[in-house]
Amino acid sequence: MKRTDEKSAYRPVRCSRELDETLGRLAAQQHTSKSEVLRDLVDRGLVSIGAKADEDYLYGLVQRAVKEIMQPQVERLAAISAKAAHISSASFFMAVYSTTRDCSPAEQRQIEEIAASARSLGIQYLKLKDRDIDAFIQNGVKTMMEDDSNE
Repeated sequence: MKRTDEKSAYRPVRCSRELDETLGRLAAQQHTSKSEVLRDLVDRGLVSIGAKADEDYLYGLVQRAVKEIMQPQVERLAAISAKAAHISSASFFMAVYSTTRDCSPAEQRQIEEIAASARSLGIQYLKLKDRDIDAFIQNGVKTMMEDDSNE
């Protein structure tokens, strides 16, 4: 229980046995007293009806509501982005196929090797989590350039 130097008002409250048992369970879970649980619940109730300001609590409520509302939109945008990635990669490989049709077998192999390297780089890119994407791309280009100069 919090100790303060300020005087507190004494308000005896009657409640049902069921409510008292619920307060007891909450107090045990929170390792505090029934009185502290009751004060916290009254405080939150006053904030929720606008009778008392608590910016952190209200911010949390707004944040959860916005997240709940935005989640379907985020999932929809992720699905659109995934479809765009599939279309883009299909377009890339169709361009590779079209380019190799009129090339010699040696040129075809060289283009296919570059395409395979780009595919591998794309797969690694999709596995990125919190890494620096620009550094990853620069490293991939450097690796591809080194592979070309070694041949």
